[in-house]
Amino acid sequence: MCSQAFILILKGKHTTKLLKEEFIIAHDPKQAAANMNEDKKEDILQHFDSFKDYLGNQVHKGEKLGLSEEALSKGAKRVADYLAEHEEPRNREQKVLNEMWHVANKEEREHMAHVLVKLADQTN
Repeated sequence: MCSQAFILILKGKHTTKLLKEEFIIAHDPKQAAANMNEDKKEDILQHFDSFKDYLGNQVHKGEKLGLSEEALSKGAKRVADYLAEHEEPRNREQKVLNEMWHVANKEEREHMAHVLVKLADQTN
C-alpha cells in the first residue's frame, strides 16, 4: 500500500483517478463489479478470450503504475475469490478454473493467482 501511495503522489491527478480505479478492482472486486455496467460485465465473462483480454488490460495498467508481480497477484487473488463466490462460470474454461479454485488451499490459490497474472500478461 505504501508504494501505491508513493506512486500516487509522484504521478498527479490523472494517475490518482486511475490508481483509485485499480485500487477498487484489486482491493474491492465486489464494489468494482457493482460499479460496472452489466452489459460490459457480461461481455467480459461470457467468453474466455474476453476475460483474458480484460485481465491482461488490468495487469498492464498495474505494471504502468509500478505494481510488483506480487501486488498484481494479490489483486488477482481477490478478484478470483470474488468471482468464485459471486459469479457463475459462463464457459468451460471458467468452470475448470472455478472448480480448481474451490478445491485449492490458500497456498495453491496464491500460485494460481500468479499463473493467472502471467497468462493475462501474455494475452495483450
